[in-house]
Amino acid sequence: MASSIETGGAWSTMEDVSLCEAWLQICHCPVSGNKMKFFHMWKKIHAEFCEKIPASTRTKMTLSSR
Repeated sequence: MASSIETGGAWSTMEDVSLCEAWLQICHCPVSGNKMKFFHMWKKIHAEFCEKIPASTRTKMTLSSR
């Protein structure tokens, strides 16, 4: 089993909050929020998350698993 350091480490409170904010912004979009495919949704959430935390090494898969 991989350690938390190898998998990106423990999540900070700032990362958790940024992920939640990104998810809310993308999924609650009145235009396209509920019509997006799963992969496309997480791609957009990842992009939004990376804008909030530019130095992050988290992947789309990591975000969706969180």
